[in-house]
Amino acid sequence: MDQEVMFVSMVCSSQRLPTVLRFRWDGSMFVAVGASKQRPGSVIPPGDGGPVHGGFGTTPAYPGCPYCGADGFVHCGRCKELSCHDDSWEVFTCPRCGNSGRITGTIDSVSGLGTA
Repeated sequence: MDQEVMFVSMVCSSQRLPTVLRFRWDGSMFVAVGASKQRPGSVIPPGDGGPVHGGFGTTPAYPGCPYCGADGFVHCGRCKELSCHDDSWEVFTCPRCGNSGRITGTIDSVSGLGTA
């Protein structure tokens, strides 16, 4: 893998506010290592923004969504965008498009905003 760190846009499912999720390649998959509030005028490192394929997950050290503390994230089946999700929530409702349902499957690609 030629990218060690990747930044991806995410929206808080509870607050509907934008965040930036930071992934690190651990040799076998991209693991979320942090998320930060996206401030107005903030700059994301440049990248091609194209889809990145591979496995995506979290580690026990992942601090969660900076707004609501959700411990994970999901890829909406309709709009294909990432949103935070807590494993204790039985149903997911996408804050971007309103799609709702139970979480199934795994994430195998996302569109990166930038790399470092």
